[in-house]
Amino acid sequence: MNLSLDGKVALVTGASQGIGEAIARELQRQGARIAILARDEARLRRTAVALGGGALPVAADVSQADSITAAIEKVTAELGPVDIAVNNAGGLRSSTGDLFRAFEQVPDEDWTETWVLNVLSAVRVARAVMPGMAERGWGRVINISSESGVQPDPVAIEYASAKGALNVFAKGLSKAYAGRGVLVNTVSPAYVDTPILREILAQRDDAAGVAQDELANRFLSEFRPNIGVGRACKPEDVAAAVAFLASDAACFITGANLRVDGGSVASV
Repeated sequence: MNLSLDGKVALVTGASQGIGEAIARELQRQGARIAILARDEARLRRTAVALGGGALPVAADVSQADSITAAIEKVTAELGPVDIAVNNAGGLRSSTGDLFRAFEQVPDEDWTETWVLNVLSAVRVARAVMPGMAERGWGRVINISSESGVQPDPVAIEYASAKGALNVFAKGLSKAYAGRGVLVNTVSPAYVDTPILREILAQRDDAAGVAQDELANRFLSEFRPNIGVGRACKPEDVAAAVAFLASDAACFITGANLRVDGGSVASV
């Protein structure tokens, strides 16, 4: 299957490590020119070096509209108009540092910040790049969601609801742009074993003296027991799905939610 992205310009948010870095690496391997966005400029530059050169690091805070605008202007000036936008930046915002709180312990500001990071950031990126894609008659917007968007947990409900909204946003947007050559899809991983998640697990009350691999296995058995393939998702698993959806091999797919979850979601 030819997934060639030669000549395309791809922008990946939240790309300094983990899933975003893996996506950028795979898109670059398929021939795209890559712009990687994240808040930490020093880490972004290290990632750009690790990608072997050619990746444009752009420090940006996707929770801030002006920062997104400036970042896309920089990408356009240095690489050209964006053909592929991957909205990977996301996560859970907590003013207390505790990510596993009961519903009644989550204040309004944490709901708002989580929604801005996961939903409004994608809205702003799409709004900035999709008109140009439509003018050129070719474009891809790929949102990284989560299985939590359709199968929420009893904790982190604010995160699950934001990912659910992201799914609906992508579906509606796909209908608005399908006739103009711009395809919009979602990739929903299950538990992805990344450095950030391992840092979070290390903060749990029962983590003292426990090896990181054991903590990861505990999380898998406690929170994702239905992953049929029996392992955590790897960032590269997500990256492969994104590359497929970005390519012309997926030219008749739009509005889809591609679950990269090892069978974890129980519904059809």
